[in-house]
Amino acid sequence: MSMRSERAPSAIEPRPQRRCRQPIAMTAALAMTGLLDVASPVVAATPELASVRVPVLDWQPCADEDGFECATADVPMDYSRPRGKTFSLALIKAPAQDPGSRIGTLFWNPGGPSDVGTQYLPASVWGFPEAVRRSFDVVSWDPRGMGGRTTPVVQCFDSEEQEIGFLEAAFADLPAIPVSARELAGYIEGHTRLNRRCLRRNSDLLAHVSTADNARDLDLLRQAVGDEELTYYGTSYGTFLGATYLNMFPDRVRAVVLDGAADPRAWAGNDGDGALLSTFVRIGSDLGAADTVSEFMNQCGDVDTASCAFSAGSPEATWRKWATLLARIDACPVTAGSVDGLDQPVDNRALIAYVTSKIYLLRPLPGFGRFPGWRAVAEALEKVWEASQQQVGDGDVAACLAAQPLAPPAPAEEPAGEAAEEAAGPPAPSTYVTSVGRQRSVICGESPNPTTPAAYAAQAWFSYERAGLNGWPFGAVCNRWSVRASNRYLGPWDTPTPPVLVIGNTFDPATPYSSSRRMADELWDGHLLTVDGFGHTQLLNPSQCAQDYVAAYLIDGDLPPDSARCAQESPPFSQ
Repeated sequence: MSMRSERAPSAIEPRPQRRCRQPIAMTAALAMTGLLDVASPVVAATPELASVRVPVLDWQPCADEDGFECATADVPMDYSRPRGKTFSLALIKAPAQDPGSRIGTLFWNPGGPSDVGTQYLPASVWGFPEAVRRSFDVVSWDPRGMGGRTTPVVQCFDSEEQEIGFLEAAFADLPAIPVSARELAGYIEGHTRLNRRCLRRNSDLLAHVSTADNARDLDLLRQAVGDEELTYYGTSYGTFLGATYLNMFPDRVRAVVLDGAADPRAWAGNDGDGALLSTFVRIGSDLGAADTVSEFMNQCGDVDTASCAFSAGSPEATWRKWATLLARIDACPVTAGSVDGLDQPVDNRALIAYVTSKIYLLRPLPGFGRFPGWRAVAEALEKVWEASQQQVGDGDVAACLAAQPLAPPAPAEEPAGEAAEEAAGPPAPSTYVTSVGRQRSVICGESPNPTTPAAYAAQAWFSYERAGLNGWPFGAVCNRWSVRASNRYLGPWDTPTPPVLVIGNTFDPATPYSSSRRMADELWDGHLLTVDGFGHTQLLNPSQCAQDYVAAYLIDGDLPPDSARCAQESPPFSQ
């Protein structure tokens, strides 16, 4: 659905050349939204872990993953009550390929905050350098409350069917990216009702899923595998977990790699903008997405249609094609056949949301449909283009509007409050794989965010003005989320530690290069390795040059030279 009477800034304007973005001052409207207290750093005292039992790990072959071993670890739900309730964490291990030269354990958190290691490690272990896989057991885990095989879990509904029913009822008449005042109000209200449901169902868990508590779990797991010091690799949100561990347990660190980094000051709201901007807008994810889409079009235009189906023969022509497509389907949405993850009919906002969420990885990640690879995204764009050609032909948008005016019927009144939640369907208690509440339970519990609908709408427009239409302002909507983490660590970030290797791709659609640079600057001894390349994290978009530096650092403690840069060997649209 398109609301042409209340136009947003144009979605991502054609620009074949990279551009330097200038800082954009917040408008008066953003500063005058009746916001509440600006968050200040919170330094939570580290509970004494000496009284906490170290888990005993009974590694056994995984039932469904050949070559991997699995175990569970019980950890306190509340570290101030170490003999109370527990989480049972699920762990998975890729044993060192050369046991004779084994150095220890490399722990990996894939991010999220709700990504589960028991699923990601088997699909992603190839991304670690071969020398590292020979020398380390690589271990990941399903974090507390986040699903997978860990129990108990944060779950806002009794079943997956009930969750789907609620989301369809709450958001069915809203576009992928809200723009108008009515859309923004409806979107925020839907998320507020969702928050109420999550709070009601998970009241005993939500105070105990913070990053600081995850760091305490990680320290117990370090002890459980017998390592005196931690060797760690964090990607995406896992970098914030790594930064938290570094500063909570600085004397227990051997080596830490933070890849595709989330700026810790931005996550924590240390700069006083937590009530003005949501977490991911502070990090700059909207800018990273816009820049990466820009480079996607440039790289696509540099190759032929055999490599990138959407190519128009040059970066400039491909940009014109993209701009034309967005204008067409803004006026006249199309049905483009079966494209996984793309809502039908397709308008400009649905297509932008699809592209920005699907360009994390250059190549497909087996078993994860959300990561189809750049070539598949280009094929989806070409399907939409062909559908728009059939509908509009060589005519202009005005002709399309004359033939097919967009006058959608008024949406049916949705039930409000508790009635809306009951509309989700009858309960059928079960534990299901994923839940929309898990990521926000971490973010809303510890990271400052706007506190009113007006503030959320204002920061969305701030983001649209600087980065074009995008979904990042609503990466986590915390309106009326009343439970705060009982143990938070929100700084300082420069506690003296051993050297840390930080890696940033120059075109990362989720954690932009600038965020990795800030992470390196904010740590006591951070060293930035720049990868001139594309996608979210180096681990899953590997560069042999970067992998060599990672191996040298993790195995021997050797850091790259200052200002070191690496390239990705394979172009984005190669096989």
